[in-house]
Amino acid sequence: MDDYKVSYLPQFSIEFENYPEYQQDSVLDFTDKFEEVGLSDFSNYEGKITPSWKGLGTDDPKYTFTKDNHMWHYHIGLPEYKQKHGKYKTSTVVLHFQWPDKGTEISLVDLYDHYTSEGVFYLPPEHYLDR
Repeated sequence: MDDYKVSYLPQFSIEFENYPEYQQDSVLDFTDKFEEVGLSDFSNYEGKITPSWKGLGTDDPKYTFTKDNHMWHYHIGLPEYKQKHGKYKTSTVVLHFQWPDKGTEISLVDLYDHYTSEGVFYLPPEHYLDR
């Protein structure tokens, strides 16, 4: 059996302490599930999990940033899950994480709205990846 490990990047750790309890609980539900079953079968999760470079052109700087940094995001169910597609549920808020080489470890990066007020896919600032 694999040993799955979650780490919190420093900026995430700082912000996590200030999240309301219901947000912390949603993050901990995700990390508990990851430590139990990993990410080999996304159907174990209620929300959609996807690579953050999906849908971006390979010439887009966001593609390079997300792909090179192994960025993924999970629709965490905040404020609630919505069934928009047959296979998975989405939510306004997503949890950004790094998943190098689809291995047994992830690092939590940020929790934020999926899109900015301008309708652009949100990505954490680069300094959020500092270790």
